[in-house]
Amino acid sequence: MIPWIAVRGDVTAISLVFVNGRIRTGDVRRPIADAIAVSGRELALVGSGAEVRKLAGAGAKVVDLRGAAVRGVPTDAVLRRGAPASFVVLESGDGGKELIRVIDGAIVAVQNSK
Repeated sequence: MIPWIAVRGDVTAISLVFVNGRIRTGDVRRPIADAIAVSGRELALVGSGAEVRKLAGAGAKVVDLRGAAVRGVPTDAVLRRGAPASFVVLESGDGGKELIRVIDGAIVAVQNSK
């Protein structure tokens, strides 16, 4: 079964999931999340790993962030459902080395952490 989510009137499958990260959401009720689901060019869900995995299903590519920080692109972008799926994964906090860059829902750069 492939999970689907409505995004701007379209029906798009969850294609990419990032789990075990440190994601600032900009939401005072839940300021930190640990997972992101990408649907097309947008974020389908920012939440817990369990929530995101349940939404994603078996067909999505899963990336384990191993505790790395996630920052929106541009830097002040808020990572929440419906926002553009553009962000960077940083090795150690906001000032760490960039490990992964995602632009409009596609992984465009990956750098070895060693």
